[in-house]
Amino acid sequence: MLQYFRINDPYRLLGVLVIMLLIGLPLLIDSPGMTYPELKNLVVGEKVHNGSALYTELVDSGGPLAGWFNGLLDMVFGRSLLARHILAFIVIFFQASYLGIVFANKKAFSENTYIPSLLFAIFSFFSFDTLSLTPELLGSGFLLLALSNLFTEIEFRAQRNETIFNLGLYIGLASLFSFSYSVYLIGALIVLIIFTRHTSRKYVLLVVGFFIPHFFLMTVYYLKEGLSELWQYYYLPNLGFHATNYVSSGSLWFLSAVPLFFLVVSLVMLNRDARFTKYQSQLVQSMFLWMIFSILQVFYSKDWRPQSFITLIPSLSFFIAQFLLLIRRRKFAEINTWVMLVSVVSICYLARYDNIGSVNYTRLFVPDPPALPQATRVLVLDDDWSVYKQHPLGSAFFNWTLSKDIFAHAEYYDNVIQVYEGIKSDPPSVIRDKNNLFGPFLERIPEFKKMYVRKGEYYTTVSN
Repeated sequence: MLQYFRINDPYRLLGVLVIMLLIGLPLLIDSPGMTYPELKNLVVGEKVHNGSALYTELVDSGGPLAGWFNGLLDMVFGRSLLARHILAFIVIFFQASYLGIVFANKKAFSENTYIPSLLFAIFSFFSFDTLSLTPELLGSGFLLLALSNLFTEIEFRAQRNETIFNLGLYIGLASLFSFSYSVYLIGALIVLIIFTRHTSRKYVLLVVGFFIPHFFLMTVYYLKEGLSELWQYYYLPNLGFHATNYVSSGSLWFLSAVPLFFLVVSLVMLNRDARFTKYQSQLVQSMFLWMIFSILQVFYSKDWRPQSFITLIPSLSFFIAQFLLLIRRRKFAEINTWVMLVSVVSICYLARYDNIGSVNYTRLFVPDPPALPQATRVLVLDDDWSVYKQHPLGSAFFNWTLSKDIFAHAEYYDNVIQVYEGIKSDPPSVIRDKNNLFGPFLERIPEFKKMYVRKGEYYTTVSN
């Protein structure tokens, strides 16, 4: 198999597609169920599709490009998870292909090969949830574009202003999908400082390229009089260091054990036996720094789950491909590839069907919610939002971490106005309120007091 991908022929990428189909088709046929990140994308997509503006009419901290893209998906596919999984599969294939083409064009290896594309495809299936169309997956495509421009900057033959500007621009666009990708701006700056002889003007150009999408976003919200909401609900929450742990650290270590083992072996072998040109040596060191910042990005991300590690896959593919090409006896390189493939896929499927005690996906899956009275559109005033699996969100209050301070302080006039406008724009038929946070607002909003009546822990609309 490895010999097939060593040949410099773009049609070999069809082989990558065939291998991905063989690995991923069972996951597409037998879907493991909805995960919380997927549910979040569905809810946000429905609200955006129905005309709610992010941050001003929907309280959430997700990236704006991710929200708008989810709105487009909701318009085309509705709540179909299968359609999203198929689209995620296509995105992964194109990313694997593009990475191999970039490495070949930049002469990153001793021979032009599509082995990195093969490895990218294999590692993309180290866990079933990587086959989800999330902001992280979409944003990682822009990071690959940024990586290509970074290689171009390191190569002395092409150092144009537009290249370094595009490098910053792509990282900026990626950060509008997932804000944690902003750390790559610092990584790109460090790589350029170490391996290029640019003037300070070019570093400024990189930073300007990064901030252009953000300035454009701020301008749009300023004209809509929503700049304060943009800062309060997008930038401010994402600047903090907090994360939701959907999978334990032990589970993540077990799932990534095989790629990490081959990475360590590759780094040791490259340090001992590799012979690179000066340019290739610079690329190796640059990829190592890129990998370090990928690790920092994972720790900075807001969701702790297997798919959070997809930004490490390009670095893994690069170093392990170097290791496989370094093996003189091609039979041994072939054996290593098959061991890697079988091990990664086996762990993925054993964990998927809960046959590995060390891997627990329980917190990642959305459980079936209890039945609600007269439920069409629902508002949940607590942090258990699994009810949105069966019912669409009513009102503007989705992210409870951001919304709870509003509902906890009914004595503030601004909060009363925000609750009134947020519910009036899209009234829910059922409000789950375990702690009676909505009650004080009813005393201050007579219109709502006539609309809702409390039944246990629920507020339901008054029947005419």
